Formats: sequence, structure tokens, C-alpha cells
Amino acid sequence: MLSDDKDGVGVDDMIKLKELTTETLLENIQSRFDKDIIYTYTSSILVAINPFKQLPIYNYSNVKQYMGRKLNELPPHIFAIGEKAYSNLVETNMNQSILVSGESGAGKTESTKLILQYLSSRTGKKKKKTNIETKMLES
Repeated sequence: MLSDDKDGVGVDDMIKLKELTTETLLENIQSRFDKDIIYTYTSSILVAINPFKQLPIYNYSNVKQYMGRKLNELPPHIFAIGEKAYSNLVETNMNQSILVSGESGAGKTESTKLILQYLSSRTGKKKKKTNIETKMLES
């Protein structure tokens, strides 16, 4: 069976599953999804399940919560991935990339917009959005 973790539902990182099978993996994701917990890690990979509805987990309060935090310090979230890329960029001064993959309708575009929203907020610049940034966030 599944053991509880930081958010109290299933495990937040599937490497913590006592037995890794297709059944336990799907059971873990399903139990979390049923509670509107759409993010789960597999080590440093974020598994996201499209809820096909708006969830109140993308506001500036959540952005601030993930700023400066290491992966796995807080429950899985797309902002944690954004923070990891941002902090690696600052620490190494090297370009970073985030791979967003999935089937049609899986939420790749929305996930990309959320990462861009996080990175835009993370830089702390209060200037007017550029035309490119506006187009990217609206696409």
C-alpha cells in the first residue's frame, strides 16, 4: 500500500514507493489526483496530470513559497521546476532547459505558461511585459 508523505496523500515522490509496479504507480497518481494534487515527482522529474479545471495553486503566494527553495523541500509543483532551472542558471551562469512532454490535451501549453509565469515573477522585475513575453503567455 501507499505511505503518506508531505501532503498526506500517497507519496510525493514515486521513488519512495515500497514496490514500484504499474499498479502502485497508477494507484499513487490516482489517489493524489482524486484530492486535486496533480503533481508528483519521480526523482527530479515532475509528473503532472491535467485536472481540466482551474486549481487555486498558481497565485503569487505560491510563487513566493517556492522562491529560493530546493527541489523536494516543498510538495511537488511546477514552480519548483521553474525555481530549479532559475537557481541553476544563476549558480552556473549557463543556459537551462525544461522539457515539457505529453500527449495531446495533456496540458503542455498550460504547463509552459505556468513556468514562464513563475520565471517572470521570479526575476522580480516590475516593468511592463514585453511584446514577446505577452505573446508567449497568451498563446
